[in-house]
Amino acid sequence: MPTYTQYQKSNGANLWRVTGYLGVNPETKKQVNINKGGFLTQKAAKAYYRQVSYDILKNGFQNHKDATFKEIYELWLETYELTVKESSFVKLKQKFDTHILPTFGEKEIKKIRVSDIQKFANTMREKNTQFKEYVSNVSRIFDFAIKQGYVSENPAKKIVMPRKKKNLQEKEINFYTKDELKKLLEYAKNNEPFQIYTFFFLLANTGCRQGEILGLQWDCINFDEKVLTIKQTLTRGKNRRQYLEEPKTKKSRRKIPLTDETISILKKWRLIQKEECLKLGVNIFDGKQFVFCDEKGEPIQLSHPRLWLHRISKHAGIPKLSPHALRHTFATILIGQGINFKTVSELLGHSSVSMTLDTYAGVYQEEKIDSINLLANALS
Repeated sequence: MPTYTQYQKSNGANLWRVTGYLGVNPETKKQVNINKGGFLTQKAAKAYYRQVSYDILKNGFQNHKDATFKEIYELWLETYELTVKESSFVKLKQKFDTHILPTFGEKEIKKIRVSDIQKFANTMREKNTQFKEYVSNVSRIFDFAIKQGYVSENPAKKIVMPRKKKNLQEKEINFYTKDELKKLLEYAKNNEPFQIYTFFFLLANTGCRQGEILGLQWDCINFDEKVLTIKQTLTRGKNRRQYLEEPKTKKSRRKIPLTDETISILKKWRLIQKEECLKLGVNIFDGKQFVFCDEKGEPIQLSHPRLWLHRISKHAGIPKLSPHALRHTFATILIGQGINFKTVSELLGHSSVSMTLDTYAGVYQEEKIDSINLLANALS
């Protein structure tokens, strides 16, 4: 007998799932079960089970096996969602929606051949450095389909994985020069609200990720010890919902020293923010108040800094880059000043020094050239 259970998704929606035994496939000699959710009512789940049972009775197991790649993916997705953070779930789902489902979604999964996936891998290689990850995600769906009895083998494991294109491996890092950074901060200081100036000053002087800065609360800043603690980040979940989550790695949870000038600017902004909150009747100023917030005390929208920076860039006469470029600017300036890569890696919260070396290989090459030139000058 089938079992019908109600469950709640992370967005609060109550749905129904049907699970049950359908019989043994005479061709594969394997037991076939049903496990499908997403029904708005128990009645709908029962109707689906009756239809599947009827199809098997009339046509055998073949009809039940004619599931599309997308149908199997959706079954897999329900379980995957329970194993990862919401932000990770959203990012992976976006990759499927953008590249994988348009290619394989409507195809019957049992009719997808090795040649189809080989063509997909070759095509993705031409336009995306992460093409191996996309192939791996396709493979995950086939592994799941095997466990569910829909297919007997995984064609994604039989392809010849292409090599990365050299021009795609060498990803260009966008950053501001020292002069451009000075222009940016000078314009923001003289023409923008103090909150915006403080945001970009802090971003440029800590090398933090945008989400880390927007997720800061005042108790993350120790004014006496002049230290900023990164212990959470503002990110986006399903339906573009913003929420706080812990850093992904231990290295991302870190302490960053602050200069006297940074401390002074933060103190000034805290005073201005407190006055603005009181004027609006929002008396919520405590350690949990967000450092950068809207008139309701909620975190700034993740999309706003890009708009701020584009406006500033236009008026300041500097390149139109993303806020993440300030993180790269911070790193390249430190490397240019001879700061060792281990220290830079720790400040950035990278998982390893090798990640820092790979990211800023071009800057490192310039440093090696400068070192050789210094040696040549010393010997001349």
